[in-house]
Amino acid sequence: MTPPKPFCFNPKKIKAFVLGCDPTNFSDNGKPAQLDFAFGITQDNRYFKGILTNLNQIGLHLEDIYVQNLVTEYQEQETAKNKNWKATAKNFIQNREREFDLVDESCKKPVFITSKILYDVLLKPTEKIADAKDLYDLRIPVPIPAEANWLGRPLIPLFRHYKYQLKNYPQYIKHIKAVLFFSQSE
Repeated sequence: MTPPKPFCFNPKKIKAFVLGCDPTNFSDNGKPAQLDFAFGITQDNRYFKGILTNLNQIGLHLEDIYVQNLVTEYQEQETAKNKNWKATAKNFIQNREREFDLVDESCKKPVFITSKILYDVLLKPTEKIADAKDLYDLRIPVPIPAEANWLGRPLIPLFRHYKYQLKNYPQYIKHIKAVLFFSQSE
């Protein structure tokens, strides 16, 4: 299957990146569904709807973002069931770093990570991995600094899981809005 393309209206106008795990899904009656763009944007809104709702709550819209998966290739199993996913993902980090650098040479635009497993893989081994709840309750500094992760950019958790809908974390929304406003004014 052909990997989905990254989604972006205009790379020169993006305010942030959104990073998913991989395009693997078995939503076509138990068979892998071919996606044209990351998260099936323009094709099937169920994969990105929750993420977009969260992005809208912090003031971002489709035209503001560049959307890609860390692992661009389809896998044999979906991320949560794939015991080899972390090892596979590590092989794609350098490619994403280069791709994002081509879009934003400053390396200052943040990357919203849509899954805890992305946080686990992208954090450098010198850093302590926090629980998702600690990140959302801001007991751990967010964004995760560029020097603490392999992408070399600020990382902001924006997990897809329903437990982490931003409407349940008003302080997190306020904090992320402040971070985004500050980074856009630099």
